[in-house]
Amino acid sequence: MIPNRSSHQLSLTELTQLVNGVLKNYHSVLTLARSPLANSSLVQPLLVLDDVSPTADERGQALRLLLQWAVTRLAPGPIACPLGVARPYDDPTWRDPHWWRYTILRHRYLEPLHPDEFVDGGRFTETLLALTGITSADAFFDERNRAIREVAQRLQEQLRDGQANDELQSLALEEVLRPLQRSNEQEDLLGIAATFDDVFPRRLLLRMAHTERIDAAERLLDDLTAARYLLMGDGGINLWLSPVLQRHVYSRQPTARVRLRHLAAAEYYQTQEEPLRAAEHLQRAADWPAAAMTLLRATDELINDLQTDELLAALSRFKAEQLTPTTWCDVQLVCCDLYRRHGQQDAALTACRQALRVTTEPTQQGKLYWRMGKLYEKRNQLQALGYYERAMSSFAPTDPTVVEVRKDRGWLYLLRHEWAAAHADLHEALALLTEQQGTQSDPQNDPPANIELHANVLDALAHLHIEQAQFPQAIDYARRALHLREEAGDLLQLAKSFNNLGNFYSQMGELTEAVSAHDEAIQLYQKLNNLELEAEAWLNRGVVYHTAGRQREAMENYHRGLTLSQRLGLLWAEVTAHANLTEAHAELGER
Repeated sequence: MIPNRSSHQLSLTELTQLVNGVLKNYHSVLTLARSPLANSSLVQPLLVLDDVSPTADERGQALRLLLQWAVTRLAPGPIACPLGVARPYDDPTWRDPHWWRYTILRHRYLEPLHPDEFVDGGRFTETLLALTGITSADAFFDERNRAIREVAQRLQEQLRDGQANDELQSLALEEVLRPLQRSNEQEDLLGIAATFDDVFPRRLLLRMAHTERIDAAERLLDDLTAARYLLMGDGGINLWLSPVLQRHVYSRQPTARVRLRHLAAAEYYQTQEEPLRAAEHLQRAADWPAAAMTLLRATDELINDLQTDELLAALSRFKAEQLTPTTWCDVQLVCCDLYRRHGQQDAALTACRQALRVTTEPTQQGKLYWRMGKLYEKRNQLQALGYYERAMSSFAPTDPTVVEVRKDRGWLYLLRHEWAAAHADLHEALALLTEQQGTQSDPQNDPPANIELHANVLDALAHLHIEQAQFPQAIDYARRALHLREEAGDLLQLAKSFNNLGNFYSQMGELTEAVSAHDEAIQLYQKLNNLELEAEAWLNRGVVYHTAGRQREAMENYHRGLTLSQRLGLLWAEVTAHANLTEAHAELGER
C-alpha cells in the first residue's frame, strides 16, 4: 500500500517504483487492481460506474486509463496515430529524440511490439533501438528510466492539485460508454435511468421503457446491470446510476423527451405518496405550479416527518416569475416558518419581503406582517408592534388568524410591562375564540390546533396576572389551560401546563403544590421519553426548594438535571445547573 500519509508527502522515488511496477503489469487488470496506485485518489475520477464500492476490475481498468493519460502526456505534440491506432513505420516521430520517451513506454508496455515485428535476433530493446535510432542499449534504458520518472512526476502533480480530474473523468466516461454505441436500445434505456439522480424503483424504469416502446427492456436491463452501468440492490427492487454517469448521460438526452420522463416519474411518486420526489421531477419538467402545489399540500406531513431541510431546499428552488403571486406568497410563508424553525431570522425576513413585493391580497399581507412582527420581537419591539398593527389592519375582523396576532401582540405588551394593552389584546383574543366556538356545529369536536391556541391564550393571561401578583386569577387561567390540554390528550403540552403551574405556585410560596405540579410534569416527560424537557423540569423543581430555603433538596434536583444535561450535551442546562449548585453551596457556607 501507499505509505499512510497524505498524498503530497509521497516521495518521487516511491511513486517511480510504483509506476515501474504497474507499467510492467499493464496488461493484467487484476494485478493492476492490487497496486497501491489503484487504491489512491489518483484513480478516483476514473471510477465513473461506482466510486463508493468499485470492483477490482474497475480499479484495474481505471489505473490503465490513468497510465494511458500519463504516457500520452509525454508526447511533445499532437499524436497522429493515438493509442489503439496502428502506427506506421514511416511515421517520422519514431526517430525524433523528442518523442523517444513516449515511444518507448507506448511500444514497450502499453502497446508492446509483436514478436513478428522484432528485428532478426532481437527482442523489444533491439527492435526499438532500430526503430528510434537510439545509439545504444545504455542510452535506451536511460531514456526509459527518465520516461518512467517523468510519468511519476506527472502523477505526483496530479496527487497534489487534481487539476486533470475533469479530463480523466471524461476519458473514463468515453471508455465506459463505448460498448453501448453498438446498441441504441441500451443507450435509450440508460437515458431513461438518467432521469433519476438517486435510488429508484426497477419497475418504474421498466414502465417508462414500455411507454417509449423499448423492446425486451428486461433483457436490456439485465445486460446493463451485469456490466454495472446500473447497480441493483434491495433484492432487485431498486436501481442506482452513479452521479457522474447520470449527469453525463442526462446532459445528452433530448429536451422534450426528458420533460416527459420527469412528468412520468412525478406521476408515479404522487401515487406512492412521496411528495418531495414528485415535486423534484415536476420542477425538472418545468411544471412549477404543479410542483409548488404538491409541496404546499404536503407541508404539514413533511414537517411532522422531520423533513424540514428537504422541504426548504425544494421550496427555495422556485422563482417569483414561475408562479402566480398567490402561490409565490404561500411558498414564501412556508419558507419563512422553516427559516424561523432553523433559527435563520434574516432569511425568514427576506422570504416575507420577497412575498410582499408581489402580493396585493390583504389576507396574505396580514400573514406576512404577522410573521415579521414575531421576527422583530427580539431585535426591535417597537417595530414589531408596528408590524402587528399592519397585520391587524390587513385581516378581516372575523379572520381566525386575528386571534393569533392578538395573542402574540399581547405577549409582547406583557414583556414590555404594558399591562393594560396586554390585557386588552389577550381578552379580545379570548372573546374571539369563544365567539368562534359558538358558531361551530359541534363545539366538542374543536380541532386540536384551536384547542392549543385557546390554551396558549389562557397561558398568556396567567402570566399577565402572575406578573402583577394577582395569584388567584393566574392560577385560574393556568388551570383552565391545563384542563383544555387534558381534554385534547396532548401529553407534551399538558406537561408544559403542569410546569407553568409549578412555577406559579413557587412564586406564591406554595411549596407542596409547586413540587406536586413539577412531579406531574416530570412523569409526563419520562413517559414521552423527552429527556431534554425532563432535565429542565428537574432544574425547575430544584428552584422551588431553593426559593423555599431548602438548599439540600434543591441540590439533589439540580444534580438530577445536571446528569441528564451532561448526557444529552445540553450546554445551557448544564451551565444553569452548575450556577444554581454554586449558589446553593455558597448559601450553606460551602465551597
